[in-house]
Amino acid sequence: MKTAFITGANKGIGFEVAKQLLQKDFYVYLGSRSLENGLQAVEQLKAEGLNNVEAIEIDVTNDESVKAARAEIGKSCARRNR
Repeated sequence: MKTAFITGANKGIGFEVAKQLLQKDFYVYLGSRSLENGLQAVEQLKAEGLNNVEAIEIDVTNDESVKAARAEIGKSCARRNR
């Protein structure tokens, strides 16, 4: 399964890109500055039957946030590939 990480994906163009990739059988990491907003977007997608999606908190202007997101995605990929 192909994987995509989209920043700013809890609304607007990013959300639509996530939706379209999910419809093409991608696993999508949905990046959002607010984890709460990201989780709401994930629930909206799951309500539409698009389940291969996970929220990741990230502020691309903050190096520590980017490193934390990278680590979280790495852990998630390891779990998914067991």
